[in-house]
Amino acid sequence: MDTNYYFSPTKNAFYPAAWKAIYAASGTWPSDAMAIADAVFAEYGIGQPPAGQIRGVGANGMPAWIAAPTVQVPLNNQAQQALAQAQQTVWAEYGALGQSVPAAWITYQTALRNIISGVDTTSTTLPTAPAAYTD
Repeated sequence: MDTNYYFSPTKNAFYPAAWKAIYAASGTWPSDAMAIADAVFAEYGIGQPPAGQIRGVGANGMPAWIAAPTVQVPLNNQAQQALAQAQQTVWAEYGALGQSVPAAWITYQTALRNIISGVDTTSTTLPTAPAAYTD
């Protein structure tokens, strides 16, 4: 079969047939590279995956859409982002107006700082943010 692309299951990567000699000369041509139809490359090489999926390798060694792994953001990082947002909110809602900051916001920011600094080692989720000021 004449092909324009090869697929390597171990690398989960496509290789242009026109560059095969260059890869081979440098010793980087994958030993498991297999010729694939252009339609396979169009779908899995340049096509957009369905929502929540990424390109992986199917049981047959061919490219396939698989569920994207979930990325777990460490609680410390979540707390840093939440604290930055809380500080912006408190300034915009209270500080910029010269108003005193409600105790709920002080308690919330203190809890976030305790997670960030490592004082709080037992929390597994962020505390709930107080409602923003509404008039």
